Amino acid sequence: MADVLVIGYGNDLRRDDGAGRWVADRLEELDLDGVETRSVPQLTPELALEVADRPMVVFVDASLDADHLSVDIVERTSETSTVMTHHGSPAALLDLVANVGSQPDVAHVVSIPASDLEMGFDFSVRTAQAVEEAVQRVIELTGASTPTS
Repeated sequence: MADVLVIGYGNDLRRDDGAGRWVADRLEELDLDGVETRSVPQLTPELALEVADRPMVVFVDASLDADHLSVDIVERTSETSTVMTHHGSPAALLDLVANVGSQPDVAHVVSIPASDLEMGFDFSVRTAQAVEEAVQRVIELTGASTPTS
């Protein structure tokens, strides 16, 4: 198991909403040392098993509320309920981790600005620029390097 898990999520059939998955797929192609990636349509309770016992987890998602790329620390919600609904959040997923293992030392969420969620595969101009920046920011966060051949 790698020390870092990057989870990119969103609907890759709805233009900008697929940005998180695109970033995860790109990081997978880079084959970063110590970094494992998942590209998923949404956060589900089963992911708690993959998050547990890792030093770091990075969530990557598109956000209509973001006007620029941002990186924030994710805190557990500390709510008593451990039920995740259809729209699970990184914080709710971290709440579930306590049931299956130890919490990550640190969890980040990388929010990519999104403006177009219509059906399609191409990103809007702003999102296309931000996904490239997001890849670099995740690499910096993880301290990972690409393997040497």
